[in-house]
Amino acid sequence: MKRQGLLSATGILLLGLVMLMTLHEWDDSLPGQDLAVETAPAILATGVTARAFSEKDGTLQYHLTADDLVQYDHNPLTEMNSPALKMSNEKGSWTITSASGTVQNNGNLIIFDGDVQARNPQQKIELDTQQLRFNSEQNIATSPGDVDLRFENGQTRAGALEADLDKGILSLEQGVKSEFDAPAS
Repeated sequence: MKRQGLLSATGILLLGLVMLMTLHEWDDSLPGQDLAVETAPAILATGVTARAFSEKDGTLQYHLTADDLVQYDHNPLTEMNSPALKMSNEKGSWTITSASGTVQNNGNLIIFDGDVQARNPQQKIELDTQQLRFNSEQNIATSPGDVDLRFENGQTRAGALEADLDKGILSLEQGVKSEFDAPAS
């Protein structure tokens, strides 16, 4: 009787050992699947809201929302659908929206792509372009392509833009053309 119990215990122990060895082998990816593991997303999210705060004084730097978000483990990249960025300073508030966007450099660079619209209702400024890059550390927005800028008394077209949002300085380059509404005398 003791032999039967010993044999049963030994059999169960061996079965458990075989199962552990098998499960350990399954932890590794299949041959040829290394690329799939590296490119697979780590996080998929919908209805995303993110806020970034200044390291200097803790004030809200920007508020970012997106319909969908995909973040990768092996690549410090976050992709978004329909992102909207809101930020404010003493010169007013800006809202930037686009069809898609990416976040890079630990949130310090946000790139808006496709039908980009930037609005500042306090200064009555509207900006449209196909790509806008926002550097949150320097609070500078740039557009490497064509830009349409509308303001209260006119409009401007340019081939590139750089805006220092803290200083309120806007630099336009490459074929700048402006039209102004002259005040009636």
